[in-house]
Amino acid sequence: MTTLDEARAAKAELRAAVSGISGVVGIGVAPEFSSPIDSERPAPGGATLQRVQVPGAGRVNVLAQQVTVDDLPSSDGGWVLQVNVVDPAVVDKIPEEIDDVPVRVRVVGAVRAG
Repeated sequence: MTTLDEARAAKAELRAAVSGISGVVGIGVAPEFSSPIDSERPAPGGATLQRVQVPGAGRVNVLAQQVTVDDLPSSDGGWVLQVNVVDPAVVDKIPEEIDDVPVRVRVVGAVRAG
């Protein structure tokens, strides 16, 4: 289990590793979820992932149910690094781990001002 300090220390190296990848819109530290579902990358506890084929992106895991804040673990859980991307084609370019800290990739919509 990764501590918050370990995840924060690895974040700078992850930022450098993805700096040239177009479509990365966010890098941060996030709580690790209790049970990975059919993937090395964690999924929110109880949620299911469906594997779908995305043109040019290989196989991508898509969260099949919405997760509420109540589903997040308590503060004694582990931590991961999270990268938000707008293009599923870049998912395979993101490292799965930095300094033994797991990296979770989320495909999100484009970031816009409200």
